[in-house]
Amino acid sequence: MNRQRLSRPSLKITRHADADRADTFLFEVWSPFTGRYQEVDSIDIGLRRINELTGLISQMWLQRHPKQDALIDVPDPIGSDGVQWAEFRVNPTTFRSYDTRGFGRRGWMRATGLAQAAKTACGMVGYALPAFGPS
Repeated sequence: MNRQRLSRPSLKITRHADADRADTFLFEVWSPFTGRYQEVDSIDIGLRRINELTGLISQMWLQRHPKQDALIDVPDPIGSDGVQWAEFRVNPTTFRSYDTRGFGRRGWMRATGLAQAAKTACGMVGYALPAFGPS
């Protein structure tokens, strides 16, 4: 059994209420390779990026790659100042699992799959997940 520390990519959705226009949403992907959130243009692009990162980390995990120790897991959230946000992460092991958290519930909760994780995170901030989203 592989007991190396696991670093997980995540997709964070932040809802910004702007008085001049309708609610706007910011999509960010946590990269364990850079240790930072990286803004992406859409949830679709974010999901693709998460899939790429998960594949890379999964291969590193299976091969017990020594550089895996340099990866940085998604940090605990700091104050939200009333900003609505939600996030889901992927555990890139052989049998992937998914967790969600948000501004109202900061602890990670297990989701049954990618579709449920994305739907839960989107629901927390009021984002309508496109019909072509994860299945």
